[in-house]
Amino acid sequence: MRLKVYHRTEYAYANAVINNSNEVRLSPKLTPYQEVETNFISVLPATRLTRYTDLNFNRVHQFNIPQPHQQLTIDSRFTVKTKKPFEIDSLPYGYAHIEVKKCSQHDTCHTYLQDSSFVEKTPHIWREALDIQANSTDVFQTCSALMDFIYSDFTYASGATQVTTRASEVIKGRIGVCQDFAHAMTAYCRSLGIPARYVSGYFFDSTRDQNLRGSEASHAWVEVYLGQHGWVGLDPTNRKVVDDTYVVLAYGRDYRDVAPVIGSYFGGGGSQLTIRVKVESLETNTTGVY
Repeated sequence: MRLKVYHRTEYAYANAVINNSNEVRLSPKLTPYQEVETNFISVLPATRLTRYTDLNFNRVHQFNIPQPHQQLTIDSRFTVKTKKPFEIDSLPYGYAHIEVKKCSQHDTCHTYLQDSSFVEKTPHIWREALDIQANSTDVFQTCSALMDFIYSDFTYASGATQVTTRASEVIKGRIGVCQDFAHAMTAYCRSLGIPARYVSGYFFDSTRDQNLRGSEASHAWVEVYLGQHGWVGLDPTNRKVVDDTYVVLAYGRDYRDVAPVIGSYFGGGGSQLTIRVKVESLETNTTGVY
């Protein structure tokens, strides 16, 4: 698919702020299933952006606005061409749990087996993950079962959690949004020794009624490592294997590694955040506005 994404982030400060310094992860990744055609980021008040690649190979822009201002606007516009990693009749079965033990020896997997800021492996999470796994010996089958469990047993509700809510709290409370569901699934997978990384991005809701959950802003899901199949995306919020309707921005250990905007400033007395996202299919000329 060819998808066009527009993402606007606006901060309105109660009073003037100075030395507003930010890191922005709003540029799409280059992946085997995603080709970047155009990419443009603008900031108001106007300032110079510096680009670099972080430790997770995400594209990051950094900027600083030293002069006083009461509003900050960050616009991201880009076009990507995506393709399906798998067809429905060729899903990545065949990678056994006995093989996954070798993952800890791989540099690309080791980081995504460890505890992180919002994801920790506890005895309770491990026991629950084992119950969900049941008799499965296939890693993809197990991960699908974990995804199904979260989709069926957790309640999707905006405002029930915060960006700092940990996976253990989500699993205990059984409520949250896409970020929380991704953290929960990451914790389940890692507790079973399955490398799992948190992914941020967007998706185009191609369903007739546009009733998929989590499309109100940026979205989050999980990628698990499946040996010869590589990294495979699973969306527990919508019980979907990630396909060509998804756009990847960044991945990391958890939300802290991929937050779209991270920054600090002096002054202000508080701020109001407004986010607007538009995802358009250039093939069908259909738009989803959230």
